[in-house]
Amino acid sequence: MSETTERLTPEIAGLLGEAAEWRLLGLLFEYPTETWREQVSALAADLKDEKLKALAAAALEFATEGLHIALFGPAGTVPVREVTYQGGVQFGYLMAELAAFYDAFGYKPDAAAEADDHLAVEAGFMAYLKFKQAYALADGDSEHAAITAEAAANFLKDHVAMLAQPVTSRLETFGPDYLVEAGRILSGHAGPPPRNSFPLGAPLEDLESDEFTCGPSAAAGDDLVQLTP
Repeated sequence: MSETTERLTPEIAGLLGEAAEWRLLGLLFEYPTETWREQVSALAADLKDEKLKALAAAALEFATEGLHIALFGPAGTVPVREVTYQGGVQFGYLMAELAAFYDAFGYKPDAAAEADDHLAVEAGFMAYLKFKQAYALADGDSEHAAITAEAAANFLKDHVAMLAQPVTSRLETFGPDYLVEAGRILSGHAGPPPRNSFPLGAPLEDLESDEFTCGPSAAAGDDLVQLTP
């Protein structure tokens, strides 16, 4: 038996499974490029959970650029940025807090993709933290594992939970089945928002219109017909 296999305890294996789940959930809210398809396909091949594998397969079949823009774009029906729901929190403060979280753990989201408060980026950070916790345990570093676990719990409660239920509620009206299920999984992990969500459509301080980015700005074209769940 190899040293790596000996280190793969049930706890570590569970954390790696959680990391894969969070990574898939994040990918489902990303703009579907060809690279995205390769990443979803590669991840699906390693997933053990049949429900998650089915979500990945559905995403590969139904996700289009037009659908993504219609749902998650600047004028989309399902806002997926935390600033939309953070009542009373200034945009600059929120982004600084998220950047501090990411910097503390060496997480570097793709700057060319989505903003730091985008659901896909936050779910990706959760995946990253779960992986770091598993790595620390495998390395025998229980102190860093505990620090990472606490950070993941706090980030889930203070940030992901602000998005999960409101986004899921909107998806149940406008989204296809696989995204509705992804939202419900997110909501199950995150629980209710820690405080009342900011009303959709209300003014946001310090927020410029060009801050909203959800992939290339190409027109959706005929892809919009795929909005039907």
